[in-house]
Amino acid sequence: METNALEARVSELETVVTFQEQTISSLSSELFIQQEKLKEIDRTLKALVKSYKENIPQASAEHEVPPHY
Repeated sequence: METNALEARVSELETVVTFQEQTISSLSSELFIQQEKLKEIDRTLKALVKSYKENIPQASAEHEVPPHY
């Protein structure tokens, strides 16, 4: 009787381990996808910041209002 109970317990643990391995694999894949998306967002943000900095008008002395106004 004890052998059957032990075999049942081992079988149950194998099932749990298999489920955990599948879950870890799935989460790992999703994490990879999220990291790639985050990298793309970071690249886009850096490009936008660079473009913004290159296109903002630079203040020049002739366009400034004198301090007495």
